[in-house]
Amino acid sequence: MSNRWIQLFFESEVPFYLYKLYKGDAFIFKLYTKYKPSIILFYGTVYIMKVFTNGDSVFVAILTHNSIIDFSFSSFDSNYIYYKVIALESSYFIKFCWLDYITSFKYLSSVIKPIDLFRYTLYQYENSSYILSHKSTKYRVVQLLLFFCREFGILKNNYIIIPFEISQKTISYITGSNPTTVNKVIRYLVNRFFVKYIIKNRILICYFSLLVYLQDNKII
Repeated sequence: MSNRWIQLFFESEVPFYLYKLYKGDAFIFKLYTKYKPSIILFYGTVYIMKVFTNGDSVFVAILTHNSIIDFSFSSFDSNYIYYKVIALESSYFIKFCWLDYITSFKYLSSVIKPIDLFRYTLYQYENSSYILSHKSTKYRVVQLLLFFCREFGILKNNYIIIPFEISQKTISYITGSNPTTVNKVIRYLVNRFFVKYIIKNRILICYFSLLVYLQDNKII
């Protein structure tokens, strides 16, 4: 974990709070709070769900280090929703107020360029949106696997390892599918020798044959 962000905020004297989420932990962001802070995810990977008071939830995005988490732009009535940020791996955050940032703008702007942070975060939101662009659960799951391979994958001989645990329940949350259907899709991909799912460690391995199949069928 890099201490660059922590050192920067200490030197700038901008008030901040430091948080850590372990894998599977989450924090809730409610819009009706008086002061709407911004949060920098400076290490780790999380996914965000928009949760409605009736219990329904919608996947929002997968974010990784050097992303801004800021929901003040939401157009929904704050009485009906909240956001849940869930760690896919151990993740670290800095929470601060933009008003405090502005007072130290001359110092921080030489190191932090907010427009770059927001641009990178927007890029991740856009990439995440492709996961839900398919009507079919199978292709939503496949698109999620491709996202993980592209953004986080570790290349080996003829396969790509997704370097953190991901349960089928998490896949079902992100793709908006029920766990039974996700299980069937994973079994299908395993039987076709496209992926390998190590249940004990919840590790996914994607073989190049999956990419070839998708390319041949013009799915990617």
